[in-house]
This record gives sequence, structure tokens and C-alpha cells, in this order.
Amino acid sequence: MDKEIRNFILVIVIAVAIMSGAYFGIEHASGVDPTYTTVESQSMQHSNSSQIGIIDTGDMVLLKNKEYVTIQSYVEGYISGYSHFGEYGDVIIYDRGSAMNPVIHRAILWLDYNGDGTWSAPSLENYPSNLWSCTNGTDYNNLSGTFTMYDVGYSSKTVSIILSSLEETSGYLTMGDNKANYTFDQNGVSGAIGQLITSERINSVAWIEIPFAGVFNMVFHGKINVINTQVPNAIPCITMIFLTIIFSFIALNFYMDYREYGKYYKEKTRTTK
Repeated sequence: MDKEIRNFILVIVIAVAIMSGAYFGIEHASGVDPTYTTVESQSMQHSNSSQIGIIDTGDMVLLKNKEYVTIQSYVEGYISGYSHFGEYGDVIIYDRGSAMNPVIHRAILWLDYNGDGTWSAPSLENYPSNLWSCTNGTDYNNLSGTFTMYDVGYSSKTVSIILSSLEETSGYLTMGDNKANYTFDQNGVSGAIGQLITSERINSVAWIEIPFAGVFNMVFHGKINVINTQVPNAIPCITMIFLTIIFSFIALNFYMDYREYGKYYKEKTRTTK
């Protein structure tokens, strides 16, 4: 077999082995099926272009089994310093009904229903008192009326909800990071009207962002205009990544040829002396 062909096949085998190992490793660590989701909305974006480390339109997000992690809300993350995807706390994927796609939004605050028309939020104990208020007072174990949070996220949102509009259950208040998401989902956004996100409704937790990886799927399904409008830098970035991968394979092939030539040259030099 020609050495160049042999080296090319070896490069392909190595690439396939690496990709297969990564796939099975991710599948094992994820614990959910499917292990990923493609993001098709701007609700988590922080700007009008795709950014590494932020969940943007066209990104692929690897998912984690909710049983494998301890979910931290925005409030808890603020207190502990834990952040993920550019903001405090975790991003969850929750179900909003069989006829609608799941939502990928940030868990903001867990509310415990007290059984008497009021809620408690234990995580507010160590959260700055100037960053929240409630019309019935400052007792975080007895919340009713209108609950408000101030200076939330990178865009410093002020968001409120009338607690009596919620179903009488415990769960998360949730919201997208995008500055256009100016209120909690539970105020009617994303089809989650009046429903706190209970543990049972959480499908999984956002784990790792793979930038631009979902663009191919969206283009295949005729959503190129969405990409060009919401993340106009995505296609140029994908092109650069694709070219970089190709040139990396070419460079690796040349390197292997160079090593083979080096061995041949040394052997030839030795035999002619």
C-alpha cells in the first residue's frame, strides 16, 4: 500500500477513534437521551451575535441528568459565586406541555408553598435585601402580594410577579437571560402561565455549550434566515472552524510524511557510507 494512502487512512482512523471515544464518554456522563438540544431562539442571548460561553441561537447544548447535579438558582449562585453560561446559577430544560417544545431558561428562585396562600424562599436569607422586595413585608418565609427582584443579570432587569396568580405548588421562578425577556416565565412567557417549575417538570440541566454546532440542523430545516438575523456571525465562524479542521488534517498528514521521509533519508545515508 502506498505510504501516503496508509498515512491518510491512519489519520482518519485516529479521528474516528477520538470522536467515538468522546461520544460514548459524553453519553455516559450525561445520563439523558438525547444528550443534547439545539437552541433555536434568542431567549438566552446576551447580544446580537453569537458568543462563546453564552447560549445563543444555533448552539448545541449538551445536557445533564438532573439527578446528577445539585441545581443552583440565580439567587443561590449570586450568594455562592457560582455562574454558568454567563450568569449566576444553572440553566434548566423544562417541559411546558406535550404540544410545545421544552424551554431552556435559567432557574431564578425556588419558592416553597406554605399551604396557606403564601410562599417562602429560604435562599433569600443571605441575598442582599436591596435586591428584592415583597408588598407584604421582608419576611422571606411569608411572601404574598407582589414579589419583585431588582438588578437581575447582565442587563439589570427589574422583574415582578403577583404571587396569587401562581398555582399553589412549590417550584422555580424561571427566566431567559436576554434583556428582551423582561419578566418571569410564570407571568405568561414561554407558555408557562401561572406555573412554577416543579422538580418533576425539569427534564435536564444545561451542561456544555458547543458553539454553532446546531446551525447545520437549522439550515437543513430551512431556518437559515433565523441564523442570519439572530446570529449573523455564525456562518462565517463555522466556515473558519471547518477550514481550520481541514488544514489541521492536511498538516498532520504532511507531518507524518515528513517523519517517514526522515526515516528513509537516515536509512539511505547510513547505507551509502
